[in-house]
Amino acid sequence: MSYLYIVIISILIVSALMAVLLANSKTSINFHLVDNKLTILHPFKKEVINLDTELNSWNYQKINTLWRGKFYSINLKLNSGKWTKVYSRSRSGNMEMLINYLETTAVDKES
Repeated sequence: MSYLYIVIISILIVSALMAVLLANSKTSINFHLVDNKLTILHPFKKEVINLDTELNSWNYQKINTLWRGKFYSINLKLNSGKWTKVYSRSRSGNMEMLINYLETTAVDKES
């Protein structure tokens, strides 16, 4: 019976640590762009960024990994000094809309 309690407590501790790690994530693959507002959905929170006023600089990267293939990443530096990263496996869809928006409206902020 005591082993059962130890296993249950261990599972609860590991679950709590995973919840903390997921809550403090600075990356996301689920995002939506509506007008000038970028909504990034994290596992336990939603972040809304006004790209006209809050964006300090941005850059676009193509990442080649050995095991997982290609990733496309947009790194956004906000005026508060915080970095936010958005990933996608393909450049089409939401990623293409965000890249086009940033290339047309925030050309001077590209780094």
